[in-house]
Order: sequence, then C-alpha cells, then structure tokens
Amino acid sequence: MGWIVFFAVILAPSLIGLAFAVRAARRVGRAERAMRALAARPGWRLVERDEGGARWAGYAVHFPWLLRARDGTAVAGPLGEHRVTVGRFVENLTSKTDAHWLVVVFDVPGSRPHLRLERGWSAAELGLTFPLDAPYLPMSEDRAGTTERFYASELPERLVRLAGPAVSVTKDGVCFVHHPLPHVVDMDRLLEGLAGMLPDLLALAGDGAPDA
Repeated sequence: MGWIVFFAVILAPSLIGLAFAVRAARRVGRAERAMRALAARPGWRLVERDEGGARWAGYAVHFPWLLRARDGTAVAGPLGEHRVTVGRFVENLTSKTDAHWLVVVFDVPGSRPHLRLERGWSAAELGLTFPLDAPYLPMSEDRAGTTERFYASELPERLVRLAGPAVSVTKDGVCFVHHPLPHVVDMDRLLEGLAGMLPDLLALAGDGAPDA
C-alpha cells in the first residue's frame, strides 16, 4: 500500500500535465477545424500574407506583444455588416509547453479614443497592477469614468460568458484576444456573440462618425 501511495505522489504531476496537454490539443484541433470550415464558406479565405506580402498582424496595433507568437492560422470574411479576421496563434514557451491565443478582429473604422479592457494575463504583459477582485481592468484616457460605466453595464458578464477575452478598441476596429484557447464548440455562436457586443463597446470607447 505504501508503494502505491509513493508512486501516486511521484506520478501525479506528470499525469496532471498530460491531462492538461491532452485537453489543450483537443481545443487546438476543434479551433483549427472550425476555422477551416469558415475558410470554406463563400466570401471567406485563409489569410497567410497581407497585401504587402508580410504575415498578417492586424492585431498588432491592439496587442503588439502578441507579435512574438509566430505560428498560427488566420481566416477572414464577412460577418453581417462587418469584415472579421479570426486567428489562432501559438508561442513556444518551452520544449514541452506552448501558449495559445484565439484572436478576433472586426474592421470598424471610425473616430474614437483608444479603449482597452485588460484581463489579468494581458495586464501582466504590460506590467500593470491588476485588481484581484475584478475580471477586467479598463484602460482609457478617462480611466475612472470608463471603469465606472463599464462595471455599471452588462458588459463584464457578457464578456465572461464569451470566455472572457481581452478587448481593444481603436480607430481601426475592435480586437478580442482569448487566452488560453477557449473551448470552441460553435465558432458561429462565438463570433455572433462578439459581434453583438460591438455597439456597446464602441459606445463605451466614445465612438465618433466613421472616417471619410
């Protein structure tokens, strides 16, 4: 009996790590299949390079630190009145560990201040102090006012229901970043849910008239 307990203690970390790796691999597989299915739809396509021949990095203006993730797949196409790009990116952390992100960028040009809704992991990338009792850290020119309006709305709960992405709103559009890779059962439902939040996020940022 003692040997059984001994080996259970020794093997437990390896077994836990293996379980996490298996779950991560399944999530990657589901996300990849969902994105390939999107790319096969009319008006959608795989995005390997931008018009200038460089690797697509439409998220860089929102989350520049994510440029260090080199491998991934991106697809683009229409969703309602917007054009959206969906990307899955991987960063190799160690020989046995990868970090995965799901990135969704909506092209919504307009005149508006920059707004970010940071999660704990995205705030850490910027060296920001994150409140332990809150799901998001709003960042804008009027940080106090934005924080008050954000938490007085239904946005926090709605974002958490959509796997709690970090959010960035700029004059170019709106970017959602999920980390770790969410359990994507229905990509259409996820994208429609994110698209449904655009009006409220733009209003929170202080949206202006579209650029000419």
